[in-house]
This record gives sequence, structure tokens and C-alpha cells, in this order.
Amino acid sequence: MTRMKYYSDMKLILFRTSCFLWLVIIIFAGATSATQAKEWLVGPLFSIKKPSVAIRKAEDGDIIKILAGVYENDYAVINQDNLTILGMNGFAYLKSSGPVPGGKAIWVINGKNIVIRNIEFSGTQVPDRNGAGIRLQSGSLTLDNCYFHDNEMGILTADNPAILLTIINSEFSRNIQDYPTTGSLSHNIYVGGIEKFVMENSISRGAKYGHTVKSRARQNIIRNNRIFDEGDVSASYLIDIPNGGIALIENNYLYRNKGAQNNALISYGAEGMKYDHNALSIKYNSAINEAGIAFLMRNHSDVTIKFIDNWTKNLIAKESPGIEREGLLERLKNKIRNYLK
Repeated sequence: MTRMKYYSDMKLILFRTSCFLWLVIIIFAGATSATQAKEWLVGPLFSIKKPSVAIRKAEDGDIIKILAGVYENDYAVINQDNLTILGMNGFAYLKSSGPVPGGKAIWVINGKNIVIRNIEFSGTQVPDRNGAGIRLQSGSLTLDNCYFHDNEMGILTADNPAILLTIINSEFSRNIQDYPTTGSLSHNIYVGGIEKFVMENSISRGAKYGHTVKSRARQNIIRNNRIFDEGDVSASYLIDIPNGGIALIENNYLYRNKGAQNNALISYGAEGMKYDHNALSIKYNSAINEAGIAFLMRNHSDVTIKFIDNWTKNLIAKESPGIEREGLLERLKNKIRNYLK
């Protein structure tokens, strides 16, 4: 081997080694950047005692871990993106028992890709009667194993077509108010005109006068849930999709008791069709009516509904022409007419 060829080969080896080292540095730097998410620990044993403090300090991509316990009258606005908030060793219980700053919710969310897991919300009351455990104003949110109860609204979203909401493994119970006194309706779940709403493997129960699940979203997937009435005065509709859109209602347990405010379990298009594309499939559900004449479905639109293999008890599949409607609004109208006579 000549000296010239030797130096040429060495230069090639050094060049390749240098390229490899730079590649390793770039990969390592990217991995380091991806793992730089900071963890914030919250609880009586830690330096941060309140979830709101950790939320104020956190940056995009961080993780907040909250020790199980009661955190009373601790409110926050979440503006970061990619934030994960976890209850540790059980539910972290966010309890409202006083005035709510901003008059909206315990947590107000504006960030993208927010994940909330193992958190309990209760007690929210505000002057406009829309006090919620969570108010989702923009961005996207996933709720996993969360519990909303005894608020005026469980969760309430804005009418924002960019919002995405996913609810899994969670429960909404008795988010109500005294409708005859206040004149305002409460809903366990109230989804505004957003892009997509998904509810799976969850429970919504014990609504009163209002709806157990109400969604104005363009796309709706309501699957594998238990949605049911409780008490002497129960929900208007178990599922209300008032503005149409694309909806799949699949493999749910639905139960209407004798205290229900409407003679149908599901309503579609009652407040006018908002979207260009509309479709509704109701399949593989188990639906029970406790008393009286009732319908699985009340369709206010001209959309042809797909019914596939639903099991029903004491229910007619859909409302037939000529059957007198006996819902809450109809009874209120009749009372007004009788009063004016």
C-alpha cells in the first residue's frame, strides 16, 4: 500500500467516523429534548401544596402529579400545550365551596393535547348557573378516570369548531340545579359546536330536568357507556344531539325511569340541523324503559337513521306520526297556554 493510498483511506475512515458521531449527537440531543419534560409534585408532603401553583409554574409538555386528597377552592386556568395532570394513589379531589374566580369552572382549559387522569371535581356554582368542573374553551382534552359530580354542569365546552374532546373511563353524576326555582337547565355533559366528541367506557347518571349527555359536535362517538336515570325527577333526554352531524351510538346501556322528562331516550336535530353532512347509527345498545309509552329515538330531521340489533324493553324503536308528544317543552307550552286562557 502506498503512502498516498494510506492517507486517503484514513481520511475516508475519519470522515465516516465523524459523520457517525454527529448522527449520534443529533439523535441524543433529540432524545434529551424529548425527555426534558419536568415533573411537578403536589400535595401536603411536597413543597407545592396546591395544584393551581404547579399549573402556573408548568411549561408545555410537563407532567403534574397530585397526591390524593381534598384541594378545596383551588382554581386554575390551563394555557399550556401537551400538559399531563395525574392524581396519585387515588383521586385528587378538586372541591368548590365558594366563589369561583372568573365565574366559569374549577379548571378552565385553553391548551392543546391536555390529559387529565384520576381527578375529581365537585360543587361548582356561579352566578350565570353554568358552573362546571371543567370549562373547555379551546384546544383538545382527554379525560381518563375522572369523576364529576354535584356541579351545575359536569363539563361544558365552548362553541369552537377546532376543539376535540375525549372522555374515557370516567363518571358524571348529579350535575344538577333547582330548575323550577332558577329556570336554568343543567347537564352532566354539555358539548358545544366542536369538531369531535368521543365518550367511551364511561358513566353518566342522575341528571335532573336537563340532559344526561348533550352534544352539538360535528362528529360524535358515544360507545360502551352506561347512561341512565335516577331519582323521582330525572333527565329530559339521555342523549341529545340537537344540531345533527355525524353520530354513532353503539353498545351502550340506556335506562329511562318513570321520573324522566321526555318520552324518548335519544333526540336528534331538535334545534335545527347545523352541518352539511349528517348521519346517525344506533346499534347494539341495550335500552330499558321503566314505565309508560316511550321511544328509543325521536328524530326531528329528515335523516334516515340506521338501527342495528338494539335490544329494548318497553320501548318503541322510533316515534310514529300521530303519537302525542309529552315531553317537558310540550308540557311547559301547555301550561303557558292554559295560564293565558
